[in-house]
Amino acid sequence: MLRRCQMHRLLLIAVLLLYVCLAIWYSVVIPLGEAPDEVDHFGVIRYIVQNRRLPTTQAEHEAVQPPLYYLVGAALTAWIPDHEPYAVWHNADFDLSDPVAPRTLLLHPTSQAWPFRGWALAWHLVRLWSVALGAITVWATYRLGREIFPDRSEIGLGMAALTAFTPQFLFTTAVANNDNAAAALSALVLWQVVVLLRHERLPWARIGLLGVLLGLGLLSKSSLLALLPIAALAIMVVWWRHRSGGIRSLLLAWLLTFGLAAVVSAAYYLRNWLAFGDPLGFSFVLATNPLREGPLTLDVLAWLLRGVARSFWLQWIGIQHDEWLYRCLFILYAIGLGGFLAWLWFCRARISLHIRQAIALLGLHAAITLLLLVRWTALVGGTDNARLIYPFLPTAMLVFVAGLLVWLPVRVRHWAAGLLATVWLALAVVTPFRYLAPVYAPAPTVERLPAMATPLDVRFGESIRLIGYRLESSRASPGERLTLDLYWRAESRLGADVWLLIELVDARGVFVMYKDGSPSAGRDTTDRWAPGTIVASRHRLNVPEDAQPGTYRITLRLHPAGERTWLPVTSAEGTSLGDMWVLEPAVQLGP
Repeated sequence: MLRRCQMHRLLLIAVLLLYVCLAIWYSVVIPLGEAPDEVDHFGVIRYIVQNRRLPTTQAEHEAVQPPLYYLVGAALTAWIPDHEPYAVWHNADFDLSDPVAPRTLLLHPTSQAWPFRGWALAWHLVRLWSVALGAITVWATYRLGREIFPDRSEIGLGMAALTAFTPQFLFTTAVANNDNAAAALSALVLWQVVVLLRHERLPWARIGLLGVLLGLGLLSKSSLLALLPIAALAIMVVWWRHRSGGIRSLLLAWLLTFGLAAVVSAAYYLRNWLAFGDPLGFSFVLATNPLREGPLTLDVLAWLLRGVARSFWLQWIGIQHDEWLYRCLFILYAIGLGGFLAWLWFCRARISLHIRQAIALLGLHAAITLLLLVRWTALVGGTDNARLIYPFLPTAMLVFVAGLLVWLPVRVRHWAAGLLATVWLALAVVTPFRYLAPVYAPAPTVERLPAMATPLDVRFGESIRLIGYRLESSRASPGERLTLDLYWRAESRLGADVWLLIELVDARGVFVMYKDGSPSAGRDTTDRWAPGTIVASRHRLNVPEDAQPGTYRITLRLHPAGERTWLPVTSAEGTSLGDMWVLEPAVQLGP
């Protein structure tokens, strides 16, 4: 028995170490700001560091969020000076309506590259804080599984491994996001609720610990308010078994739990009340989020279910599994869910009372969280993300893993759990190569100018040459797109990023559309270009629907990012061409 316990402990340590290594790898692979609301979450931390107080203005989108995650992040990064001004450059070529447009939200100059320094270093340290919280979630999930199935350690280990190696969990816990704190604190509270139900009488020390964890949870995210009735019911269930001390002991237990929770978290909710008029700051939340237009219909619920289900495994802008893999995962989870429900029904007589009570409370918590998500969906858009249900992630993994393993013969359960963990680990390792790398890949390069391109030799500034271009069509109608391929070559390494301004101008020189962004069409920044390499870029130019028919010209100008000083343009012979290049042929707009 001792040897088996040691083996289980070593396996858990291995899962945790593998998780940390994978999460750090994901954190390095995912560019800064390329995750849900990450710029806003890091912005709150920077605000706290710079102003020594919580934000209260609409300048910070996440200002009303409970502050625990941000306060710890600020404490971890306050010592880091800014080596250069903090700047987040939005990608002008990002376009969800265009299937060939880049799927990166931002541009990422070399100031964000290794070795990290300044605000980029601070951002990566905050990501490490998220990784630590993810490790806590994995550990607490294992502990909860061992409490529900104390004699079946493979279930607890399987729950920990599948949590740790699920690509979306790795993606989420590798970036700056307060959902990581909410998931970790919720997992700890649910574990303590299950442990509490094992007692015959009220354990006052554990009740106090539960209260502190609840308070920290309420300081992580307001959705953890769903844990309050779960904790209250768990305490009442334990008290009811002997009812020693009468109703007075139950009230004292509730007072201890929720009193400690209030001591830990009340200051934040009082601050919201004073600043926004309600403890949750709900008016501020609605003012800073896109509101849903129209009622909550079955189509909206279907959209929500599809988004949550897919993003439970992996989904973000441009990032998703192959469809066959989604189908396999959905079928496997359906089998697990069916197996778990069948075990509850057919084996109910053999399941101890406190385990049935624990499962009932876990299910109730999941139901409340889902109802809150549906309610939130009725108010705002963009809620189809599984991270919003991470507070009951341990319950979801319990149902999945136990439902798959509990019906197997005892002699093969460990092998089956090991096989599941191995498959999930393989998926976690493949994901950065198969699903992340294509999205974050740099601009394509070519050995020579394609035959269809028009050769050029135009220099912008001292280091950038435009060596060719191809306009797919010189005729378009208002509302259509023009496709322009440009071929660049850097003569030397650029010390700073340079942007390209493309304008479509009429005969009077007045532009009817423009696009100002990366010369590589949003794929990377010019300070990452290797000297002598030909960079190919495809620019999609949206012609306004109200553009008048006529003859137009496409003009190109380069300028340092964030500035409006134009690089001089010269021909191959050294003749000055001013500060812009006009492409031939002219563009004809017509009906």
